[in-house]
Amino acid sequence: MGYPVPCPTRVPVGLVAFGGRSGCELQIIGPAKPCPNSLFVWKDWVVGSSTTADEHLVLTASPRIVRSAAKIVNGPVWQPGQAIRSIGYRQVGDWRIHVVFVPPDTNDGSAFASNVVLVWTVAQHTYAVGFHDISTINQTLALDLTLARGIRLVSA
Repeated sequence: MGYPVPCPTRVPVGLVAFGGRSGCELQIIGPAKPCPNSLFVWKDWVVGSSTTADEHLVLTASPRIVRSAAKIVNGPVWQPGQAIRSIGYRQVGDWRIHVVFVPPDTNDGSAFASNVVLVWTVAQHTYAVGFHDISTINQTLALDLTLARGIRLVSA
């Protein structure tokens, strides 16, 4: 990709790639190859979507700094009105992480809809990762933070 990408070293058992809607397939992690009509705008982004029997994990990396959590969770196809709910900030290692909830009613079409998401910037790149909120925000946040503690930024 030409920039460091997040590599989770600890993931839930049974994690597999998630098949997207309308034939848009997402790998667990890799160069963004979503829907053909939006391929150009996703150039140089990394996107991953995976699932287990009871959980959904989404990950993205931007080729440049994205200053808005709403914009990183919706990617380069963000539109006005797509908004997130800030939960606060946490520190994981050297990363100051913004914790957000992505309401589905204001983020239609986002892979992060209904997820508790961790957003952080390192050097010139912004990253986001988060599990679907299937229990409580605090329980999902604990799962996200456990995942984040095992993430390593790796270069090709």
